[in-house]
Amino acid sequence: MLNQVLQEIANAKEPLSLTVLSNKLAIERGALEGMLAHWVRKGKLRDDDAEEASACNTGGVGSCGSTCTGTNTCSFVAKMPKTYSLPVNTKNNEILNS
Repeated sequence: MLNQVLQEIANAKEPLSLTVLSNKLAIERGALEGMLAHWVRKGKLRDDDAEEASACNTGGVGSCGSTCTGTNTCSFVAKMPKTYSLPVNTKNNEILNS
C-alpha cells in the first residue's frame, strides 16, 4: 500500500489533496497522512507546506516584520490544501524503482 501511495503521487498530472487521494485509494485520511509522513522521512516526497512555512522567516528579511507570527496565523496568507510532491530533480521512474 505504501508503494501505491507513492506511485499515485508520482503519476499525478496535478496536485492531489489528501481527500482526493484517500478516496481514490480507499484509505482512511489518518492512515494516509502517516504513509505520506513515512515517505517524507525517507526523502521520497516533499511536504510542500513545511517548506513554505520555513520560507517565512519571522522577524527577518522578507517577512512582515517583528510582529509576524508566521504563516499559520497570518491573515494575509490563504490556507491552501496540504500537498506533497516529488523532490526537485527527481524523475518518476527513479522514485518508483528505488
